[in-house]
Amino acid sequence: MLESRRQVLNWHQQGKLKGELDSSLHTIRHSGEVWYRFISQFLLFTGALGAAAGVIFFFAFNWEAMGRLLKFALLESAMVLAVLLYSRLNSRRRSSSVTVLGMALLTGALLALTGQTYQTGADPWELFAVWAAMITPWVIMAQSSSLWLLWVSLVNLSLLLYLSTFRGLLGFLFREEEWLWLFSSLNTLIMLGLEWISRPTIADKGVPYLANRIAAQLATLLAGCSVTWLAIWSILDDVGSLGLFVWIVWMAGCFYLYRYLMKDLVILSGWVLSGIIIASCLLGKLFEGALDEGIFLLISFVIIGLSTAGGLWLKRLATESEAGGEAAQETSS
Repeated sequence: MLESRRQVLNWHQQGKLKGELDSSLHTIRHSGEVWYRFISQFLLFTGALGAAAGVIFFFAFNWEAMGRLLKFALLESAMVLAVLLYSRLNSRRRSSSVTVLGMALLTGALLALTGQTYQTGADPWELFAVWAAMITPWVIMAQSSSLWLLWVSLVNLSLLLYLSTFRGLLGFLFREEEWLWLFSSLNTLIMLGLEWISRPTIADKGVPYLANRIAAQLATLLAGCSVTWLAIWSILDDVGSLGLFVWIVWMAGCFYLYRYLMKDLVILSGWVLSGIIIASCLLGKLFEGALDEGIFLLISFVIIGLSTAGGLWLKRLATESEAGGEAAQETSS
């Protein structure tokens, strides 16, 4: 940072720097603050994850050496310590969110310990479903994207394990195509809910407000993958056009939401990739009876062309976003 400051001062003395010197130095100072905040938060979260993982592996390694009462006493003592630590912290601070994340992870460890100790015979999906249900109040209270990420992962994993468990018994109800419908519907609902609580305007209404949209992005990408796979299934396996129609509607809504209401280059990148995949599948289906080297070359050229066009479009959107951010910063200053 000091070297960058000296370089800016040298450029200013040589007349090579356009604009005000204070603004350039402020940019350097702001960049250093951003990196410091990122590193401190990264170490804070990785430390909490490491501590929770250490507790879990401690029990796994010393399982035979400890009695039942000692196992529960140690784990519940760690949870009580996390609760006491959270009560001493400001709920708006990042450290409080990390503490709640540790409590949520230890809750999963407690459920696993209960199942292993008393041999309840529960299916794996029940562990993750109960885990997600038990931490839901903490997730809503903490207003933390990391907890929402954990919750979304647990809900999807419990649904996947549930469908895998009952596939043989109720296979006529839960085929692979129905799996995709369930995952796409579930994650679309989660996406809409998380996008709603990510709006700054709802903070005045007393609704828990998320400072970033990472969890919403994860739910959107999961829903997009499911809808895209439904469209592929509809194209290649001749199971009707409903999957392709739903894909078109979902893609149109996603484009309107993330292009005009809020610009999200991560989601739009997935949107472009999904479009390229479906276009390739449509071409393959169109020339299904005459697939040869020429057709594969044509499909390759189409993929390259669409990828290039999509990359240029995303680059232009990124430039527009940067220009809009700079203009907003100048206006506020």
